[in-house]
Amino acid sequence: MQLPAGILVDIIGAHIFLSVSIAVWSIGLAMHAAAPHMWLLYLGRILLGTGQCAVFAALGWLTKRWYPPHIRTTVQGWIGVFFARFGGAVTNILIATVLIGTIGMGWQLAVLILSGGGIILAIAFFIVVRNTPADHPNVNPAELALIGAGDTPAGEQEHVSFKQLLTESSPRARVSVLLLALAASFSTVADHIFSGWIPLFLREGHQLDYKEMGIYSSLPLIGGAIGGVIGGFLNDAAVRKISRKWARRIMGAFGKGMAAVVLGVALFFTHEPYLFCILLGVVKIFADISLATRWGALTDIGGRFTATMFSFVNAFAVVIGIVGSIAYGYLVPEKPEAAVVQSADSTNSSAQPQAVVQELSQEQKDAIIEENINQWMPVLLIGFGCYILCSSCWLLVDCEQSVSS
Repeated sequence: MQLPAGILVDIIGAHIFLSVSIAVWSIGLAMHAAAPHMWLLYLGRILLGTGQCAVFAALGWLTKRWYPPHIRTTVQGWIGVFFARFGGAVTNILIATVLIGTIGMGWQLAVLILSGGGIILAIAFFIVVRNTPADHPNVNPAELALIGAGDTPAGEQEHVSFKQLLTESSPRARVSVLLLALAASFSTVADHIFSGWIPLFLREGHQLDYKEMGIYSSLPLIGGAIGGVIGGFLNDAAVRKISRKWARRIMGAFGKGMAAVVLGVALFFTHEPYLFCILLGVVKIFADISLATRWGALTDIGGRFTATMFSFVNAFAVVIGIVGSIAYGYLVPEKPEAAVVQSADSTNSSAQPQAVVQELSQEQKDAIIEENINQWMPVLLIGFGCYILCSSCWLLVDCEQSVSS
């Protein structure tokens, strides 16, 4: 749904689109509490993905109209990276550490609480936000002049088509969009480690309880939030000092390159869960410096097709991310208990995993868990390689070539 949703944003604007999207994904999230009723769970997953599919595209479209170029990437770093990552980190702590681990609340009720907050947000967004400063009843002429109305004249309606996109764009602009799509794909595959697998690694590899897992699995997200803010400021500062093209290239390549370096160091500390998670937080600081850069570059290149370009790049990355998620599923080791059963004598092979674990000495348990941790190395090495490839793509992006005249 990403690409058609992005085109829809370019046609009708972000105000109505995002208001509806927030409500749709909140309803989809609430339906997860109906698990294990499978058809409701599947429908909830579909609604969640459909509601969220073009959120970043719509936010990119909105910031282009509300903020002038010299501060736009800073704003995008706050909106698109900091609050997205910070919200994820807070949610990990809120659900795993506070609601489930401390209060003892069921996860279904915790999900419903978050969903209710989403519905409230959808209503507030519809009431407060407008597509452009000129459309907002509370923006006076002096404020309108100060804002500068972004890059788009007030009231302009942009009806887009693929034919326009292909005929108006230069070959160099198309190549840059493809490079950004590849960079986003490599970044997405690497980021899946943090969003999908690190909590499992801490829980089953190191046997951390839910309270600890919630706290330490949040560190990479907190790092990402910090990186988004830093990246926004650095991008706007660099653009003022050097050309926009080289500012984007340097920030994008530097961020992902340093993420690869720090992740390479972290691989030597996988047996120390707390230090490892702290290093992953540093990894995400650097990685999400370039995420703010991607927002800025897509806004530069997109022109009249900003939301469509955002959606194309995100959709491309999601498809590659699906392949990465499937690959991780094959690479992630079995639970330590399953490994215990497989390593036990054949006479005990029919016993329950928990019973077999209790029969082993502490040294045997530690040895099996250590082997399990070592088996996670291929997953982490994929992330390391993806960051290097992403950094390489950034060196060839030219954001001064727009896809629209």
